[in-house]
Formats: sequence, C-alpha cells, structure tokens
Amino acid sequence: MANKDSTLRTFTVIGLLCFVCSVLVCLAVVILKPLQEKEINVDRMKSVLEAAGIDYSGRDITELFNSKIEARLLDLESNRFLKAEEVKKAVGCDDNKSVSDCAGSYNFVSEAKLPGHNADIDSAKDFAGIKTHAKYMPVYLVKAEDKSVTQIVLPFYGQGLWSTMYGYLAVGADGSTIQGLKYYNQGETAGLGAEVTNPNYTAKWISKKLYDENSSYQFAVKKNADGNSQYQVDAISGATLTSDGVNNSVKYWFEEVYAPLLKQFKNKEVK
Repeated sequence: MANKDSTLRTFTVIGLLCFVCSVLVCLAVVILKPLQEKEINVDRMKSVLEAAGIDYSGRDITELFNSKIEARLLDLESNRFLKAEEVKKAVGCDDNKSVSDCAGSYNFVSEAKLPGHNADIDSAKDFAGIKTHAKYMPVYLVKAEDKSVTQIVLPFYGQGLWSTMYGYLAVGADGSTIQGLKYYNQGETAGLGAEVTNPNYTAKWISKKLYDENSSYQFAVKKNADGNSQYQVDAISGATLTSDGVNNSVKYWFEEVYAPLLKQFKNKEVK
C-alpha cells in the first residue's frame, strides 16, 4: 500500500497547486488588463483636463476629453508632429483607435528606458536629472468650438528630493503664459514637498510667463520670489530641494525641449 505521506505525493500536490494558481493568475491578468488600461487612460485624461482648468465633475470623462482635446505625438529631434500613420506605428495602435487616442496613450516613461526608443541628454543640460527621455512626447491641444487652439498641455518630469515627479503644464496659445499646473505622480514629503500638488500652490503659477518678448526663457521657482515679477513663483516653504527639483525640471523641458514648439505657437506656425 502506497504511503499517502510520501515525498513524491507531497511534491505532486504542491506542483498541481502551483500550476492551478499560476493559471488563475494569468487568466486574471488577461481579463483585467483592458480594465486597467481604461482606468489608466481615464486618470491621464483627468490630469490633462485639470491642468487645462476644465471642470469634469459630473461629466463623462472620455466624451468631454475627446470634445475638448486633441492629442498629437511630437518628434523631439525634428520638432514636428508625427503623421497619422507614423503615430500608429510608433504606439502600436490598431485601426480601431483614433490618431488622437493613440498619441495620447503613448507611454513615454516606458519608452525612455528602451534602447533605440530613447535619446540621451547632454549632462551639462540635464537640469531635470533624468539622463534620457523618449524620442517622442504626447502633446495635448485644447481647442475652442471653432477648433482654434487655446492651450497646449505638455508633460514634463524631473527629480525632486525623494522621487521623480511627473506633471503637466498648460501653456496659452501665445506659447508663453502658464494656464495651469498638475503634478499627478510624486513621492515627496507629505506636508512639505508634496504641497506641489496643492491647488493653492499651483494657482500661483497661473498667468506667469515662461519667456520674454524675445522668446528667451525667464521662468523660475525661487525662494522669496519677486511678487511683482511675471516670471517668478515662490518656492514651497520648508521644501527647498523639492522646489529646486520643480524649477530644474521645468527649466529643462521648457528651455531645452519644448521651446521651439512653443515659439511656433507664438508665431502661429503650427498646423
């Protein structure tokens, strides 16, 4: 009579149990993936709408977003928007998705880590401390009823005190005036650096300017900022290093990366 407590039987039961559990986990991942992607996209849409100052309370987020905003994919090397077929290829979208949906869902964080999909940064200009970024970035154009562009919402990120901070900055159609700021992912100290997400703080950015009349970058986040300056925002009290990180990340993206695009908007050269 076989020993029911044999080592072979024990390992057989363990193996079968592991197999069944792995199958269930795989099924759960497959089934839940579309739902997870949907929630990620909804969160992204909310962040862009918040940066643009568009109230979405009580509204269908996707419907509102699609009616107000067009996403496009910017080639950072050539400073041009990709054509429809280029967007679909870069993102890997199928024909069921619109070009705007494809461009908006481009995962620039993941792409920045992939050789051949990223671009290294000159260390002397890497104010944000990110070392590399994706070759493309999604750009969100906020449009009026007549389809004219009223704002450009641009993703940016950089190192804070404890974390990489990710946000969106909304800029007016003049290519310089800040219309809103939304940090959607950060791990700074609660009550100090994390105040970068506080609406009372981000409201101080509205109507400040990034560039002077000659398109020269002038914006700064600094301690004891000049309240009369249209280019300065006061640093967060007690969070000097986080504030420096915010200043440096905005400086990198809007002086080194997005300045040519925003100059095109200023000169009304964007089609």
